[in-house]
Amino acid sequence: MQRKVYFGKVSPQYPFSLIRPGSERFNFLNNKRSMLLLPLVFLFIAWVFHAGMSYSDEIKTIDGAVLTGEIINVAAESISLRTTDGTVSDLPLKDVGLVSRGSEICIINRDGKKFSVLRIPKPANFSMNDIVSTKTDALTLQDLGTSTANVVAKASAPETKATSGQPPVSGGDKIVQAEAATVTAPPRTWKGNIDAGVNTKDGNTESTTTHIKGGYANERKRDNIYFDAIALYETVTNNDTDVDEETVNEQRATGKYEYKHSPRLYSFFNQYFEHDELESLNYRSISSPGAGYRFIDKERLKYKAEAGPAYTYERFHGGIIDDYMGLRVGQYLDWLFWKDTKFYAKSEFVESIEDTKDWRVDTGLGVRHNLTKSIAVSLEFLDQYDNTPAEGKEKEDRTFIGSVGYNF
Repeated sequence: MQRKVYFGKVSPQYPFSLIRPGSERFNFLNNKRSMLLLPLVFLFIAWVFHAGMSYSDEIKTIDGAVLTGEIINVAAESISLRTTDGTVSDLPLKDVGLVSRGSEICIINRDGKKFSVLRIPKPANFSMNDIVSTKTDALTLQDLGTSTANVVAKASAPETKATSGQPPVSGGDKIVQAEAATVTAPPRTWKGNIDAGVNTKDGNTESTTTHIKGGYANERKRDNIYFDAIALYETVTNNDTDVDEETVNEQRATGKYEYKHSPRLYSFFNQYFEHDELESLNYRSISSPGAGYRFIDKERLKYKAEAGPAYTYERFHGGIIDDYMGLRVGQYLDWLFWKDTKFYAKSEFVESIEDTKDWRVDTGLGVRHNLTKSIAVSLEFLDQYDNTPAEGKEKEDRTFIGSVGYNF
């Protein structure tokens, strides 16, 4: 059965839907030109980032003032900060309470004129407003999770008596020792999410669209592990026969392992699976090793590209099999452009080395916003273009989906 194209308005009662537009307004994504869209987006966002809109370093003084910019130098008694307007300020270390940079929070402890730094992992969705700083040098972290909630630096405390011939230890030293035991536990390296969406229509057209997707990432010191999957399903009721007809029935999954040879250079193995009943595709498997490089690896902006050989194996209904060796090129972007909102994009190109006309491009663009630490909403556009589709099938397959998700 040939895939039908449906496009409808989103019902206010069911705001999250799967839509397959077929109008001429989307023709700019046809053919290999869709490969150029994502690099242009990457270049624009990189320009915005370097123009000064993505400063992520924060300094909070003991008076409670928060300064945002880029730390360019740390000396014995001062910190140099370039603010968003381009000016550089030198802050005396005696006026600094704590520093938020990268994946760490640095708390400045004071003992007379001596300074020490207590480093702790930065929790997700961290804000300087979560920390109370006073002129009495007491720093209290609030609502940052069990691993850091008990970290308190006291200015002074009474000394305890010596026992068993040991020298006296001040109560403040005991607190610092307890802090070290609390914050040295390794932070959690993995995270994931599960999203779903349902939309129903009744009236002239009766249809039900559902989808579920999930993702998992474990980013460690020497290697990374990724997994994501999505299942799409749609039925439309034929009003003449009152029979439900499938218009979408496909599932996709990707697993990936990356080994870091340096902070930016890595090798990888990527495995992709796909099933599409409407395209008469039992399964498609694309196995690809290769090498990649992280061109931008900031806290709020990440961009990497990779390439390598790829082996594609396809099995269609009726026992038809197609397999070939080829080349795979991928590029990926993550941009946290707002505190709780992230833009993400990917583009993967696979071409046969035996027949250069046999190529495909998978593109995805999305925005995800965290309503709370656990609940998120997202909008995503998926585009698959197969230059040599199965007989009677269309080359391009476009999907818009909206989801409500759970972060874990």
